[in-house]
Amino acid sequence: MAGVRAISRRFRPAPVWIAVGTGLGVLHPLLGLVLVAAFIPFYWLPIKGEIASVKRARESLP
Repeated sequence: MAGVRAISRRFRPAPVWIAVGTGLGVLHPLLGLVLVAAFIPFYWLPIKGEIASVKRARESLP
């Protein structure tokens, strides 16, 4: 369950981030592309507390 919550938290800002990147891309395509591309490493980095909460949840399993 902790893993599901962590994934949900990670995807929450996606619609806003991509909408802003798309809107900016209409005005200035290069900046829009950079903003949307900056979203990729966001998923590579761990969210603060994400790893610890998943480990705690796994340890509490029988």
